[in-house]
Amino acid sequence: MRRILSVLFLAGLVVSVRAALPLRIYWGEQTSWRNARDLAFAGMNRFDPGPGAVFHSPAQLGFVDRPGVELSYGLKLSSEQRTRTVYDQFENAIGEVVVADNLGTAGIPGPMAGVFPLFGKGAVGVGIGPVIDFSYRYYKEFRDDFYNVIGEDRIVQSGTVLNAGLGFGFRPLSWLSLGASGGYMFGSRELESWSIRYPDSVYEHESGNPTGIAYSAGLCFQPLSRLSLDLGYCGSTELSNWQDGDSVSEAVSLARPWDVRFGISYQGSGILPSRVMAEVSYRAWSDVDTTYSNILQARAGVEHTMLNFLKLRYGFGVEPLPFDPSIQLAQVGAGVGFDVGLARIDVGAMFQRDVVGPSLFHGTLTPEDQRVYETEAVLAVTVSREF
Repeated sequence: MRRILSVLFLAGLVVSVRAALPLRIYWGEQTSWRNARDLAFAGMNRFDPGPGAVFHSPAQLGFVDRPGVELSYGLKLSSEQRTRTVYDQFENAIGEVVVADNLGTAGIPGPMAGVFPLFGKGAVGVGIGPVIDFSYRYYKEFRDDFYNVIGEDRIVQSGTVLNAGLGFGFRPLSWLSLGASGGYMFGSRELESWSIRYPDSVYEHESGNPTGIAYSAGLCFQPLSRLSLDLGYCGSTELSNWQDGDSVSEAVSLARPWDVRFGISYQGSGILPSRVMAEVSYRAWSDVDTTYSNILQARAGVEHTMLNFLKLRYGFGVEPLPFDPSIQLAQVGAGVGFDVGLARIDVGAMFQRDVVGPSLFHGTLTPEDQRVYETEAVLAVTVSREF
């Protein structure tokens, strides 16, 4: 039954919705970051014992020794260029011409989280934050030879899935922490498309209110004062009512894959103290849809302590797409952190870009020589305070 409710079956149920948008966005982009520090490290969210660990690295909670809170707000900027291949009179490809160019923005409230130490042997954390983002905008006008508007295509997708989580970390040894967390995922998504060719028009609608249960567990080792090792597992999640009965004959669920991660962090000394981090993660998309591939993601980052109160961060990542692993989604992050009175402010940004062909779209993208360039930037500010 799980296979029936997989992504593949879902695609077959919604063929009536012809809106053409990239599959990665149609299924929802996973929000891998939990604060501005994560964005600066290209989405790598490890190695900082604090409130944000409740969402993805609960073992880090075991090394928290002071209560604290943090609140983040993000802004996503996206650009999509759709191009056509241009041919000469001998049918040789000579370049590309832009046929549609769209810019969009979307606010990302949260995450927010708090952490409370327990008896000097660990801590408990609570928080709520976005885990899947559906925001997308597309618009194109059609004009006649006299430059009069004769039609338009418009696609608007919106919605977010949030995770309200509770986690704990326990430190049985001074250098070892065990952690686990669970959460309730909930939210909404809506996809609307208009295809207007005066005097006719077609409007289509698809929506849902996804809910599900998330859980994760992990181990964190600190065998040396400067060295940290992190091993984590996030279980698969089935989002029920991903598409409600208003759009199809019955409500449909969507399965999300499990993943396992390993990270390492080393704090170097010297005139410019620096921390070097790396992470690899394995995500099992084939367990959700046998037509997809399991993918291996890699990220690396560096944090320089410029002054006692100022930190400079940057990172890089590579993430293959599960429906076409030959496409590598490159990610670059950068950010700073500094103290303001009793609070800590972190600012981070992450950029990513990929090229999408007609086969990687939900709906029909014609003609076949069309290509789509997706560029995305996410900026966030995190304010944190320890007590």
